Amino acid sequence: MNRCANALPPARPARARLTGIGLLSGLLLALIVSPLASAADTDLSRLPRHALVIGNSKYSVGPLVNPANDAPAIADRLRQAGFSVTMKLDSGRTEMQQAIRDFAQTLQTSRGIGAFYYAGHGLQLNWRNFLVPVDAQIKKKTDIQAQGVDVGLLLDGLTRARNPLNLIILDACRNNPFGDDFRTEDKGLSQLDAPPGTLLAYATAPGNTAEDGEGSHGLYTDHLLREMQTPGAAVEEVFKRVRLAVRRQSQGGQIPWESTSLEGDFSFKPGSVPRDAVREFEADLTRWLTLRTQDDIDALDAFIRQRPNGKFAELAQFRLDQLLRSKGEKAVKPRSSAPEQCQPGGALPYTGNPQPFKVGERYDYRRSDLLSLSETGRFQQTVSRIDGDEVVFDDGKTVLDRFGNNVRAPDGRRWTPYQLFIDDYATGKRWSAQFIVTQADGSEASTTFDLRVVGREKITLPAGTFDAFRIEAIGSNLKNGARLERTAWVAPERFRGMLAMETLTRQNGQIVSGERLELTSYNASAPRPVASTPGASPFSY
Repeated sequence: MNRCANALPPARPARARLTGIGLLSGLLLALIVSPLASAADTDLSRLPRHALVIGNSKYSVGPLVNPANDAPAIADRLRQAGFSVTMKLDSGRTEMQQAIRDFAQTLQTSRGIGAFYYAGHGLQLNWRNFLVPVDAQIKKKTDIQAQGVDVGLLLDGLTRARNPLNLIILDACRNNPFGDDFRTEDKGLSQLDAPPGTLLAYATAPGNTAEDGEGSHGLYTDHLLREMQTPGAAVEEVFKRVRLAVRRQSQGGQIPWESTSLEGDFSFKPGSVPRDAVREFEADLTRWLTLRTQDDIDALDAFIRQRPNGKFAELAQFRLDQLLRSKGEKAVKPRSSAPEQCQPGGALPYTGNPQPFKVGERYDYRRSDLLSLSETGRFQQTVSRIDGDEVVFDDGKTVLDRFGNNVRAPDGRRWTPYQLFIDDYATGKRWSAQFIVTQADGSEASTTFDLRVVGREKITLPAGTFDAFRIEAIGSNLKNGARLERTAWVAPERFRGMLAMETLTRQNGQIVSGERLELTSYNASAPRPVASTPGASPFSY
């Protein structure tokens, strides 16, 4: 049997994987013909909306209290958001399977927006996730597949429907309902990447469980109901706020998790607050420069909740993580039980434990021009020391933050804090970055980016072959209007240094410059002298 029968399709392949300067011409042609993909331009507000809501409480073994309340409440919220809702309570296997098939068929016919919510017991077996019907009598492992409802049935139906946007919400990570006589090696649900155009949300991190709760709603759904009412909030902002609230209330014992491949923007409740992007960035920058040096958990919490997709949200989240750990929080972490061959692109699963920069690490890079197809320089960076949140290379010639973002370059340039590189990567994750670069002569330029992790893949460089995240970014220089297109590869479980980056600059639609940086060697031991190309400046992203 194919052990990966329920695995999702791999992330779309890279345009090219370079193994040397001789292949640059093929890469440049691909970049010119096929620029970075942008978000779908479909007007989602005009599309029909359909939802399937299932709540299972009345199990003969391990009955639950809250799904009977959670499902109707979510159904009401979805109706308020314009969805036609089919709700099933305490359903058996046949009824659940038929409801899922009908739901997928409706979406295939209407090409509308879909929302699926499930509250009840859920299990994983052999890297596949199963929802548990109320008529299931599970006494041994083989009963899970025979009597559970495979989440793959839903995913396959949505893939065939090819509708532009789907939300899958699984509040299905309750503790083992079948007593001490039944055990599986893996808790909770297995980690999956969202199919195209889908946001997949778990009540807690993959491989972990959550209690049913003692209030009228489960902890996760209680906060979800509240955040769905925020006018104009993008759906990804809603789930970020839910994650933060659940984490704080559970003291790290339950941390929701999402995987997203959404291209368009969607809100449960219409409405927006007029934005002045310039003033917003300036205000957030001023606030962040203060918060980054303080130990104020509540202020960080408020800052993230106010701007969950803000230009400093990832940096603030990392700072909050640090402070919560210092206060004794032992937060759950996603655990992937899938083997390597079941991961997108064959890449190794990411455990969410990035390696920090270390004193003595040496990174050697070469720089190539994508237009002339020639090598333009080489440089080396060795970590001399780490001062708080700053990583100092070569006795102060270059300074990065602990994620690899620029702080200071040898030619005198300085950057305001920004989050092009971040702490926590996941396939489908999206975020934004903006920074001001001050040149040695005092002139300034502001640049903004929208970024997304498009997948995991193997990349071969002179330094070796790596399982990497591929990040795609589209931005602009706000001073001269140039369009910036970047692709970067990182392997945070190996080391913090960047593997490679390709940058294209366009003016009036025409490519005016192109550059590639790639790792030629890496050494974690004592540094050795290597000559750099005269005048070559290190990173300038």
